[in-house]
Amino acid sequence: MEIKISILIVLIKYGWRVRRKKWWCRYPFLPVPPKEWVLWRIETAWGIDSREFGLSKLPPLKTIIKDLFSFGHFLKYVGRY
Repeated sequence: MEIKISILIVLIKYGWRVRRKKWWCRYPFLPVPPKEWVLWRIETAWGIDSREFGLSKLPPLKTIIKDLFSFGHFLKYVGRY
C-alpha cells in the first residue's frame, strides 16, 4: 500500500479538528478525541458494540490502516479538506 503524504496531512488536520475541548486542562495532556466519540466511530465503522469493546474484536491492523486512508481520501476529495 502506498502512503500518500497529502492524505496523511488531511488525516492529521481532521484529527486536530475532532480533539477534545480544553485538552490541555485534563490528563492525559494530549489533543485526542473524547473516548465516547472514538468508541462510536469504531462501532459505526466496523460494527463492534461500543458497550462490549475489546481490542481482540478490532479488525486486523492492515484493515484499520486501509480504512483510515480510504477515509482520508474521502475527506480530501469529497470533504472540505
